[in-house]
Amino acid sequence: MFAAIGLQVASIILFGLLTAGIFDMTSAKFFVLGGAAAMIPNALFALRLALHRGKSPESYPVVFFLGEFAKIGMTVGLLAWIVHWQQEVRWLALILGLIVALKAPLFALLVARDLPRDVHAEGRPGQG
Repeated sequence: MFAAIGLQVASIILFGLLTAGIFDMTSAKFFVLGGAAAMIPNALFALRLALHRGKSPESYPVVFFLGEFAKIGMTVGLLAWIVHWQQEVRWLALILGLIVALKAPLFALLVARDLPRDVHAEGRPGQG
């Protein structure tokens, strides 16, 4: 869960620097703002799910779906705030930053798939 957020942060920083190098700092700023509009609600949602761990299993679907709705609402709200706050919006950079941040957790599945399944406390696979 938190690996996906780390990948979001890393991808937004990496592609933001790439955007600054290829285009300009204004485009990079909007790229990072678009990524942050997805990253911040996702991090809060992951924190909420982590805090709910260990509670009754019956309440987990309710917490999950209410959290998803809140995450979507916060993302839309942050995007609206960015558009209202900035004088001249670079839409392409803003939307591309949002898309990169939303797609970055898919790469967490590739990373998690390559990890060993049974890792002992000493960190050696297959012991136990």
